[in-house]
Amino acid sequence: MAYGSAAMGNHIIGTGIAQPPLEVTNDDLSRIMDTSDDWILRRTGVARRRFVAPGTGASDLAVEACQLALDSADLTVDDIDLLVTATMTPDYFAPGIAPLVHNKLGLESGAAFDVRHQCSGFLYALDLADAQLASGRARTALVVGAEVHAGYLRFGQNWDVLRGRTDTINAADYAASTDSRGWAVLFGDGAGAMVLQADERSGGISTSALHTDGSLFKLIHVPGAGFVHQPWLDGTQLDAGLHLPHMDGSSLFKNAVRLMPAAVREVAAADGRTVDDIDLVVSHQANDRITVAMRAELGVDVETAPSNIAAHGNTTAATLPILFHELRSQGQVQSGDYVVFTAFGAGAHWGAIGYVVP
Repeated sequence: MAYGSAAMGNHIIGTGIAQPPLEVTNDDLSRIMDTSDDWILRRTGVARRRFVAPGTGASDLAVEACQLALDSADLTVDDIDLLVTATMTPDYFAPGIAPLVHNKLGLESGAAFDVRHQCSGFLYALDLADAQLASGRARTALVVGAEVHAGYLRFGQNWDVLRGRTDTINAADYAASTDSRGWAVLFGDGAGAMVLQADERSGGISTSALHTDGSLFKLIHVPGAGFVHQPWLDGTQLDAGLHLPHMDGSSLFKNAVRLMPAAVREVAAADGRTVDDIDLVVSHQANDRITVAMRAELGVDVETAPSNIAAHGNTTAATLPILFHELRSQGQVQSGDYVVFTAFGAGAHWGAIGYVVP
């Protein structure tokens, strides 16, 4: 069911992104696993991605993106009374990154929430912030999605090849990387943030439709490193790779291309609009084949539903704010535009949020 926002508009008044310095192309990956630029492009649409250095966490990227979003909004941390973070790759198992970002930014008050909804994390975080602002519990919120997938990737000693420290390939790590290439080539690191503020202007977040189907949780999940195990993590799980993502790519594709368009239509209908009235569909960047199929299902073109996965890879909770920031920076987001954000991810969680640009 779709739900409308409050009469006072909650507006996106600032955006910012953080991109790690190390850029890794498909040709770079072909040096450390059995793959090629053509193989990756045809299956995913990804041409390059960025990775953090060891010791850099999702909280660090989140802070950088938040600071740039604040600069964009011409605000300071003193103006923020709510922080909502989304990640599937926290710095530590516990706590999440919200208190770390809160501290590193220098926030002195206000609540901080962690949303752990993976690819749909930012969508849910944005809805949570909108609800908090609509209820009057806050006036200005920072919403950020940040990911450092590098820790999941089985590159081993061959990280030094990617970082230009050696040309010597470790054969065992080459084999491990090849074994996981079906999903490992998809991911990149990055962060995106938005400043959301309640004010009297027309427009703002209009309607949200969020959904969950727990029967689909095995579409993409990490079967190990959890408290159904005793101990929660041990060498047996590590040896079996249970601490790594397990993905049913075919079923994931089928559900994503069915459920994201349905959510987009649901939100548009609740706003008294049709798909033809949508100026921009800002969708999760999981795989370009999903985006292409979603466009076909909705009957929209690439200008209406753009993609930036070629330059970033799948940055999970950061894809929506990174894409929106780039479109906004390029002048492709105009006053009066009707924008629909949509995502599908692990859980399974999915949905859409409507937004009218003031």
